Amino acid sequence: MTKDEQLTFLRLPVKLRGTYVTWLMGYNPYFLMSRETYYRHRQDLLSKYGIDIAHRV
Repeated sequence: MTKDEQLTFLRLPVKLRGTYVTWLMGYNPYFLMSRETYYRHRQDLLSKYGIDIAHRV
């Protein structure tokens, strides 16, 4: 993780950190959680932090 990614990680709520790290590692979180959780996390990350987990890193 770069320093910027580490700072972003620390600023995220605990419930979104796992999704963020999974996405950073190159995995698609869509296949690792329920559909509802994926879209809720995607919306939170995109609207509050500008991170779109629908697109690869």
